[in-house]
Amino acid sequence: MNAVHPLPQTEGSPAQAGLAPLPGNRLLVPLLAPLSRHYSDPATVEIRMSRPGVVVIDRRGEKKHSVTDPDLNRASLEKIAMVLASRAGVAFDGHRGVKLSCVLPEGHRFELLVGNSVQTDISLAIRCKHPFVPTWEQWGISDALRDYLLGKVAEGANLIVSGATNTGKTTLLNLLLAGLPDHRRVVACEDTPELHIKRFWDGVGLLAAREEGTGSGMVTWRELYDHMMRITPDNILFGEISTQNAFAALAALNSGVTGFMCTVHAESPEQVIHRKFVQNISWAGGDMADIPEFLTDLVDVVVQIKRSDDGWRRITDIWEVRANRYVMRHGREDLP
Repeated sequence: MNAVHPLPQTEGSPAQAGLAPLPGNRLLVPLLAPLSRHYSDPATVEIRMSRPGVVVIDRRGEKKHSVTDPDLNRASLEKIAMVLASRAGVAFDGHRGVKLSCVLPEGHRFELLVGNSVQTDISLAIRCKHPFVPTWEQWGISDALRDYLLGKVAEGANLIVSGATNTGKTTLLNLLLAGLPDHRRVVACEDTPELHIKRFWDGVGLLAAREEGTGSGMVTWRELYDHMMRITPDNILFGEISTQNAFAALAALNSGVTGFMCTVHAESPEQVIHRKFVQNISWAGGDMADIPEFLTDLVDVVVQIKRSDDGWRRITDIWEVRANRYVMRHGREDLP
């Protein structure tokens, strides 16, 4: 078990504490200060809480550790969550509404569950989105494999980035987008804006409601798919595949558009093809025949990422699905 260290002393302006001093954020600066002092370090990947007064910090290049902070308890977290929920147009009150998923002003993903569904009363995770672009060397691959992957993107391959939670899937997908020229009609579909598409001057980012009936003025994944098919995409990007969007992603993949890319939670490339889409559709109450055969026909490359104990994320496997050939397996390169 990790040692619990005393809370480090922090000083400085709100900007130094991790929140930009924008007009719309002024009221949030003091509210989020008890949390932001833990996640403001640019090397911080995630902070978590599983019990009052203890914060687990996961930083890049370090082993995770914990600190004590008596200012953070269920009451203080609920106060923060109620304000964040109000800003996001969703419900949270700590009693009937006990779960909140939203995005902090700096882009970090905030996930909180309190109450009887948590044995220790609190489950909090803040997934940090500090600007960081790892080099290809840090991803653990050679120049030849880098050129291979960027070449696949440039030629319009259908590509899936796979890994466990918080392994850097979206970070790698954003890096792979460098293989596309600026003029491509890139259409990105997400429920949280994380894909970097601003340089594509004819591109557009679409956002789906995380839950139906929220009254947020956002459309469902089905409606988003219908719109996407009518706006002439060259490349279709999906964020993380889930129970809500697996059907839409498969429909997009089958639309005839090349250059489909997405991320998915899976432990191996084979699991992506043979289990994860089937599982997500089944959990959503749907049914679709022959999904593995369908994916085998349409997916060109699956890239697998794993997280090391030192906090770094590395590419471990690259599988050419149609050819059933590994270009990299268990960290060993096998380019022809």
